[in-house]
Parts: sequence; structure tokens; C-alpha cells
Amino acid sequence: MNHFSPLRKHRPLSGAEKSAILFLCLGEERGGALMQQLDVGEIRKITRAISAMGEVPAEVVEEVMREFGEKMSSYGGITGSVEAARGLLKGFLPEDRVAEILDEIEDSATGNLWGDLSELDEKILTDFLRKEHNQTVAVILTRIRADTAAKVLPLLGQDRAVDLIERMVAMESLPAEALRSIEESLRREVLAKAGRNAGAETEKQLVMMFNKLDSKVFEGLSRELERKIPAEFRTIKQKMFVFGDLIELKPATLAKVMREVSGKTLPLALRGAEKELRDHFLASLPARSRDMLEEEMRSMGPVKTRDVKQAQSELVEAAIRLASEGEIELPSGDEEDMID
Repeated sequence: MNHFSPLRKHRPLSGAEKSAILFLCLGEERGGALMQQLDVGEIRKITRAISAMGEVPAEVVEEVMREFGEKMSSYGGITGSVEAARGLLKGFLPEDRVAEILDEIEDSATGNLWGDLSELDEKILTDFLRKEHNQTVAVILTRIRADTAAKVLPLLGQDRAVDLIERMVAMESLPAEALRSIEESLRREVLAKAGRNAGAETEKQLVMMFNKLDSKVFEGLSRELERKIPAEFRTIKQKMFVFGDLIELKPATLAKVMREVSGKTLPLALRGAEKELRDHFLASLPARSRDMLEEEMRSMGPVKTRDVKQAQSELVEAAIRLASEGEIELPSGDEEDMID
């Protein structure tokens, strides 16, 4: 069964679709011979139309044939598919050229399904795979990114993982119809459900994006966002952690963060810091390390603002990474303002 929607009688057809119907009626031998007379651009358009056409009712075929001056009522319906397009093309194009054209069309038709799956949280993907037959799971694991597959496989259990690897090793080419069925199931049952969590993912992305913005740019945006979406923006701000927030870290915690960066990152970051924050950094270091850092900062000469911002961003990212690993605890930002 073709996974594309059948053509409807009253929907206006494009020129490429009408030509595709004619070629399908002519059959592989005659259609292939005629297609040789076309240029590559025309071949591509007609091939795309054939591949996406699906079932074409006899009434539609008749209407198209009238345009070409022929009566086709006795011909019946026809079916367009990737395989039908392949049969026409292989009569006059090399096999690798046929594969290239059809791969391009298949990619544009399916979108970046496997890439989208690879970006999903591995627990969401694993919950779906647990309910599927091992052969289906093996197919999916061969198409998603290797790093995602490596996260998912252990979650399925060792016994099942061994069977899946055996199936992947022995796997041959999968029929196109079977692959399309798997793709449709993944879109419907995995990506659609994952979309329900899109709000949380969007919020996470905004937090990361705001953390990397230039402070003056962020201040300008903040004024407008606080006016237009005050509640939503407050939630996002509470989850942000910026360079200035490092002053809230205790000396021992801050020293851990500083050890995570190398080279000139630390002196560069402090060259652009407020005095209070810079003093807090220096006070968190042993005397010898503090003297060496101050000397390095004095000897640096003029520095570019963008280099300072990048260095500060690296320190923030180091703090966030250590917090995610449970090594340190960051200020929550949830506390209400207090009045003494």
C-alpha cells in the first residue's frame, strides 16, 4: 500500500503530475524511451510526481488522456510509487543515477525523521522501542545516530541488546513498504508524543540562548519581555545562570569551577569583570595562585570584548556542567526578594 494520499478527481493537477500519469500509462519500455528525450530538470520533476502520486482513479486518468487527445477509459486506474518511478528510470539511466534521484526524492518526502529521532531524550525513545518487535527495533537502531543508539541499547537490557546486535549484523536491505510503515509509526507514536514536551524544550533552549547573549543586548530584551510576557519571562530568568551569578558561589565551589578552564580563559574573563566579582574570584585562590593570576592579567595588554565574553561564557558552562554532574550546587534563583 502506498503511503501517499491518492489523487482526487477534482483537485487541479500540475503539469508534472499530468505528465507522470501519461508516463505510467505508457509503461516502463515506452515511457522510458520517451523520457530519454527530456532534460534532467524535467526528469526530476516527473520522477518526483510519480513517486508521490499514489493511486490514481480511472476518472482522473481519463481526464488527463482527453487533454492528450486519447481516450483511456478502458485502461483503468494506475498506481504511482517509488518502484514505478525506478522501473521507468532504469530503462535509460545508470543504476547509480537512478538511486541518486530517488534518494533525493525520498529524503525530501520523509524529512529528517531519523535526525529528529536522534535528538530525542533516550528514555522517550526507549519507552517506544520496548513495545516493538526486535526486528523493528534493529532497523531503527541502524538508522539513528550512533551516539543515540549507544544510549538506548543498554536501557533495553543485556539479553535483548545481544539479540538486537545479532539482527543488525544479519540485516539485509529492507523492503521499501516495510520501511515506510516503520517511519509512519515513528512519526505518529514517538515524534507526535514528544511534541507535547516541546514547551519544556523551548524553555531550556531560551535559557541557554539568554545565557550566551551580550549583557547589554539581554538588558534591552528584558525590558520588553518583562512588559509583554512578565510571568513567562520571570520563569525563564529564574532558571538562568550568568557570569555575575558566580559571586554567589562559596570560595571552595568557585575554585572547582576555575580549575575546569585552561589557558588564558580565567584571566581573560576577569579582565572584563566587575571589581567586586573579580575580588571574589581572587579571594577564592591560595596566595601563590592569586599572585600568579594577577600578574598574568597585568601582562595581557589590551583584550577584545568578544574574547572576554567568550571566556566568561566558558566559566559559566563549566559551572553548569559541574552542577549537572552533581559536583557543585548552583544558586537556585527561586528565592523571593527579602526585606530586612
